[in-house]
Amino acid sequence: MKNIFKYICFLCFLYGLWNFVLGYFSFLLFLMICLVIFICLLLSLVPMKKTDVSVKNRQTDCHRGENMKIQFYRECSLPIQCGKIVIDYQIIDCFSNLVSQEQITMNDNYMEIEIPCQHCGYYMIEIKKIQCFDLLQCFHYTKTVNEQIGFYVLPHYFDVDTEIENIYQFDEQGVSYLPHQKGEDYSEIFEVRNYHEGDELKHIHWKMSLKFQELLVKIGSQPVQQKFVLGMEYKDNNEFYDLQFDYFYSVCMAFIKRNMTFEIVTSLQDQVIHTQTVTHLYELMDVIKWLMKNPITQLNHSLIPGSFCQIQGQKMEVYHS
Repeated sequence: MKNIFKYICFLCFLYGLWNFVLGYFSFLLFLMICLVIFICLLLSLVPMKKTDVSVKNRQTDCHRGENMKIQFYRECSLPIQCGKIVIDYQIIDCFSNLVSQEQITMNDNYMEIEIPCQHCGYYMIEIKKIQCFDLLQCFHYTKTVNEQIGFYVLPHYFDVDTEIENIYQFDEQGVSYLPHQKGEDYSEIFEVRNYHEGDELKHIHWKMSLKFQELLVKIGSQPVQQKFVLGMEYKDNNEFYDLQFDYFYSVCMAFIKRNMTFEIVTSLQDQVIHTQTVTHLYELMDVIKWLMKNPITQLNHSLIPGSFCQIQGQKMEVYHS
């Protein structure tokens, strides 16, 4: 509107000059300006309708507190381009909440912006509409656009004290053994004792019996499957859940550094808990990104068999079913 107002004022000035000097020079200037506006508008009609805008990012994630770089590209295959493009975009989080709504002006074929990332989570940048202006930027054509791209804002790592009691689930098919628990699996010996009447002969430790000149019987170990099941609720994007993501990420990293295999609750659908086993860093990052994009707003502890560790804020709570 400002540009149109300036041109109208200029035309009024020429018209007044034409009446004041009673000559043809100002009339020719008036006619030339009108022709220029008309020709430029005519040349811009098709490019304004054919021009689109795409959005891309060179990286799909960044850490909290950093800036995410987003690129906007003008998409038009015609030899004549339209003028500037005004882009209206908005940022949506994984809960479909509007984080921000911005407007930028792109004068070239490419434009890069930086978006500050304050909270952890998954975000979508959506372009709702664009305004394509003619060459003189007097008139514009509004188009509805459905372009979007997502990115992740990851938590920070810090050293945590993970002096937690080992949580076991007994499994007769397990391949590891409790060093302090007797059992019925004699492939791994827990200890030996003197022979008592009624003991099975197959459990006699013949080598030690010959060595100590008395009958000694093997006591088996308890096979177990050592398993940590971790989970957390994620309901909003704020400082509380930022610190919770930091603690969750740091605890998982501590387990990985100890070469501990653990599971993370990834979804709760139709009263069924789904978990993902994590042994390496890349598996952990995949699970964290999945939780950011598909948050679990409420965990039902009764659906998780055995022991379960839930991260709440910057502490861990253990539940037993």
